[in-house]
Amino acid sequence: MFSDFAWSFLAHALPRTAWLPVLCAVVWTAIFLRTIPDLVRTPRLRPREAARASPPTYGRVSVVVAARDEREHIAATLSSLVRQTYPDLEIVAVDDRSTDGTGDVIDQMAARDARIVPVHIRDLPRGWLGKNHALYTGAMRATGDWLLFADADVLFYPDAVERAMAYVHAHRLHHLTVAPRLVATGYALKLLTAMYIFNYVLFKRPQSAYRRRTRAHAGIGAFNLVSREAYERIGTHRAISLRPDDDLHLGKLIKQHGFRQRFVVAQDMIEIEWYPNFRAMVVGMEKAPLPAFHYSAVLLTAAMMLMMALYTTPFVGAVIGPGWYRLLYLYCLVLMGILYELHAVFLRLPKHQFLILPVGMLLYSYAFVRSAVLAVRRGGLVWRDTFYTLRELRRGL
Repeated sequence: MFSDFAWSFLAHALPRTAWLPVLCAVVWTAIFLRTIPDLVRTPRLRPREAARASPPTYGRVSVVVAARDEREHIAATLSSLVRQTYPDLEIVAVDDRSTDGTGDVIDQMAARDARIVPVHIRDLPRGWLGKNHALYTGAMRATGDWLLFADADVLFYPDAVERAMAYVHAHRLHHLTVAPRLVATGYALKLLTAMYIFNYVLFKRPQSAYRRRTRAHAGIGAFNLVSREAYERIGTHRAISLRPDDDLHLGKLIKQHGFRQRFVVAQDMIEIEWYPNFRAMVVGMEKAPLPAFHYSAVLLTAAMMLMMALYTTPFVGAVIGPGWYRLLYLYCLVLMGILYELHAVFLRLPKHQFLILPVGMLLYSYAFVRSAVLAVRRGGLVWRDTFYTLRELRRGL
C-alpha cells in the first residue's frame, strides 16, 4: 500500500520537480563520500595474516555464550569452541531459563571437557533483559583477561579465537567485532538480510569505528571480543541492562569511553544461520528497531518513509525522468551500485539483488513498521518469552 502511494507520487512529481534530482544526487553523493573510504579499507582477517598465539602474551580468553531454548544448536557451538587452537580458553555456557533441555546438553558437554563452565539461571531479576543478564552473569563467572560474547548458534572455525587474539594485540585494540559468514536460504530471506546489512553499513558505519573522532561504532552479537578492563570501565552489561540492541550499544559505550575498537570481515572464521526463513526474521526483528528511535513509532515510520523515497526515487527517475534529470538519477544509481557491490562482495550476498533494491527496502520497511505497530498495540516488547513495557524500556535508554 505504501509502495503504491510512493510510486504514484514519484511518477507525478519527478517530471515536474527540478529540485528533486538535485537533492537526490546531493544526498547520495554525501552518503557515498562518507562511506566509501573506510568501506574499501575494511580489514578482512585471513588465516595467513594471523601469527601463532603466545599464551604468556595474550592471556586467557573466556567465551561467554548465552543460550535460551537452543538445544538444536548449542552442542554444535560448544563443540566448535572445544576444538579451538587457542591454548588458554575458558567456555562459560549460560543456560538462560531454558525449557527444552538446553541445560542438560550443556551439563553433558561440561562433564566431558573441563574448559566448559556451566551456568544455570532460573529467574530473571527485575530491570534486566534476559540475554543481557545472562551475558553479565557469565562474565562475572569468567576468569579470563578477555571476554568473547557470542550467540549460541555460532559455529567457530578452529583458529577463530587464535586469529582474533593475534589481531587485537597486533593493533592494540580493546574491542574487536567480526562480521560472520551468513547462511541464508530462500530468496526473500537473502534480500531482507542484504537490505538490513546494507543499511547498517551505510548509516551505522561500523567500518569507521576505528576512527577516534567519529561517532561511528561497531558491535555484532555473534562475536564481540572485549578486554576485561574495557568491559568493567563501561559499567559491564549493567549499563545496558534494558537495551534490546545490546551488542551494538556495548560497542557504542566502548567507543565513548575512549577505547580502541575495530570491525573486521572474516568469513572463514565464524558462520551463523541468522534466521531459518523470511518469516522468522520478520518476527525476530520485532525487538530490534524501536530502541534506535527512542521507542517512538512515529519517528520510526517517518524514517522508513524517507528511506523508501531515498531508495525508490533514483530507480523511478532513471526510467521516467525527463532530459538531464535522468542523468542525475543515473548518477545516483551508479553510486548506489558501487556501494552495494562492495557490501555484497564482503558478505557474499547476491549482487543482482541491487536491481530490486526498492523491493528490498519495502520488505525492510514492512518489518520495521510492523515492529512499531505491534509494540504500540501490546504496550511493550516480548523478548525471550518475557514482556517488557515501553515505559520500562524507555527508562533503560
